[in-house]
Amino acid sequence: MAFYYRRTRQPGTTARPAGAARPPSAAVSAALDALRGPFIVADLETTGLSTSSCEILEFAAVRVGLDGAAEREYAQVVRTRGAVPSFISRLTGITQAEVDSQGLPVAQAFARFLEFVEDLPVFFHNASFDRRFLEAAALQTGMPFANATHCTLALARRAWPELPSHKLDVLARHVGASEPTHRALADVRTTIAVALAASSRLAASD
Repeated sequence: MAFYYRRTRQPGTTARPAGAARPPSAAVSAALDALRGPFIVADLETTGLSTSSCEILEFAAVRVGLDGAAEREYAQVVRTRGAVPSFISRLTGITQAEVDSQGLPVAQAFARFLEFVEDLPVFFHNASFDRRFLEAAALQTGMPFANATHCTLALARRAWPELPSHKLDVLARHVGASEPTHRALADVRTTIAVALAASSRLAASD
């Protein structure tokens, strides 16, 4: 059971009318500014949830220009040190054979990712997850990831508070985007559509 308290209004302030939109948070405002472009949308596939025992399996990123159009793409499978878990192969479609034949060592794949994103702001869906793995990769390789990051999950929650879930597949159906597949580049393309739709929605509600 949740308990709520009524916050006492400070003298000199005015109450917000019922149904009025809340002012955007600083993080949402910064994300909306970044979406004016150019910006990067990125995604990682990993071998699990923990940075202490799991690895980055795939990098993907798309550069989006001032007009909202995708300009360039980067995608790379990583040659993980451990075997790809079978449940991850079923989820993502990334097989051990693909990793063995097409994967690059994480340092090389990460370096190419950093070169691709340059100093642009980077958007992820549920950014805290991807950021943790990128920070782990930075520690492992000695190559810092210093870009400003933004979360399309936070944008979507702000844009569509009425939705029962803000998972990427739910949002894809809501905005008419392609369904995510748990391959990083496909999920990036879906995230771009969600980010731009959320930006338009929030701009219209101002």
